[in-house]
Amino acid sequence: MTPNLAFNICMIVIWGILLACQIVQVIYKQYWFSTAFICTGILEVLGYIGRTWSHSDTSLMDPFLLNMICLTIAPVFTMGGIYYQLAKLLEVYGAKFGQWPPIIYSYVFIASDIVSLAIQAAGGGTAGMAVADKKGTKEGTHIFVAGLALQVFSMLVFMFLWFHFLYQIFIKTRIQHAKVSKFSWSLLKIPSEEIDYLYKPKYRNMRVPSRIPFKYFTLAMTGAVLTIFTRCVYRLAELAEGWEGNLITHEWYFIILDAVMMSIATICMTVFHPGMAFEGRTQSIPIAKTHKFRKSKKKSSETAFDHDIEAGDLNTNGGSDLADLVGGQDDDDLDNSSWNNTDSNEKTDTNYAIPIVEDNKTAVSDGSNNVSNNKQSGLKSKLWPFNK
Repeated sequence: MTPNLAFNICMIVIWGILLACQIVQVIYKQYWFSTAFICTGILEVLGYIGRTWSHSDTSLMDPFLLNMICLTIAPVFTMGGIYYQLAKLLEVYGAKFGQWPPIIYSYVFIASDIVSLAIQAAGGGTAGMAVADKKGTKEGTHIFVAGLALQVFSMLVFMFLWFHFLYQIFIKTRIQHAKVSKFSWSLLKIPSEEIDYLYKPKYRNMRVPSRIPFKYFTLAMTGAVLTIFTRCVYRLAELAEGWEGNLITHEWYFIILDAVMMSIATICMTVFHPGMAFEGRTQSIPIAKTHKFRKSKKKSSETAFDHDIEAGDLNTNGGSDLADLVGGQDDDDLDNSSWNNTDSNEKTDTNYAIPIVEDNKTAVSDGSNNVSNNKQSGLKSKLWPFNK
C-alpha cells in the first residue's frame, strides 16, 4: 500500500497544532496529563512523518517501522493521561461513588498501560530485528498483538468502571434525591445544582455555579474513551490478520478507524482540558494515597473526627458536610438521614451539633434498705457544638 501523500501531510499539520496546544496548556498545571498527551502528540507526528516518507518508496523499512511503532503505541500514553482523571473526579464528587479508593484506579490502569507499552515495544523491536536479519516477523507480531490485547482488555474494565461512576453521579443521585424507586427520563431534568448536596462539599465551588469546561468534561472524556477503544480494537484486528491482511493494505480503514478516532479523542481532551475543568491554575486536587475512611489504629478513645475533619470540609452545605466526613461505608445511609435537612443555598453561617453518646451509670444507692432512686441505668447524650 502506498500511503496517501496529501492526507498524511494534513495529519502532520493537525497533530503539530494539537501538540502545540498541549504544550501551551502545561500552564494549567496538570503535569501528568500534559506529559502523557505531549508524548502522544510527538509519537503521532513521527508516525505520520514515517507514512509520508513511505509514499516515495514503500520498500524502505525505516519509515515503515517508524509509522507502525509510533502510531500503534501512541494511544497508550493517551489512556495513561485519561485514567488519572477518573481518580480526580472521584475526589471532586466523593469516593463513595467509586468501586475502589480513587488512587487505586490510577495504580491499576496506569500499571496496565506500562506493561502493555513494554510488550508492544518488545514486539516492535523483535519484528524490526527479524526484518533486518531477513527473517520472519511472526514472533514479533504475536508479541505486538499480545500487548494490544492487554490494552483492549484493560480499557474494557476501565469503561465498565467509568460508566458505573457516571451512573452513580448522574442517575442514582437523582433517584435518591427524588425519592423514587426506578429511573425515568424526567429525572434528567433535575438541575445538577439541586442534587449537589449529595456530592463531596469540599469541591462544591468547582461544581456550582455550573461552568462549561467542568459541566461537559465527563462527556468529552466519554467521547475520548470510546473513540480510542474503537481505534485499539481496529489495530488489534489489523495485526491479528497479519502484515498482508485486508485491513493493513487498505488505507481507508486506517483513516477512519485510527486517524479520525485518535484526532477526535485528542481534540475532545484539548478543548475540555482537565486544567480548565478542575481550575488547575488556582486549585489543587490531591489524590489520597490511601482510603480516607479506613479504620484508625489509634486508641479507641479517639473519635474519627480527631483526624478526619478538615477545615475546608466545613462548608455551607448543611448536614451533607457531616455525611461526607463520617464517610466510608455509611455515606449512602447518611445521605438520607436527618443530617441533610438544610438547604445549602439558604444558610451561610451554620452551627453544627454532633450527638455523642456516652455511658452513664445512673443507679444510685443511699446505703440503706430504701429503694434505690428511680433513675435507670442507660445512656445519656449531650451535644458537642462546634462552629464553622
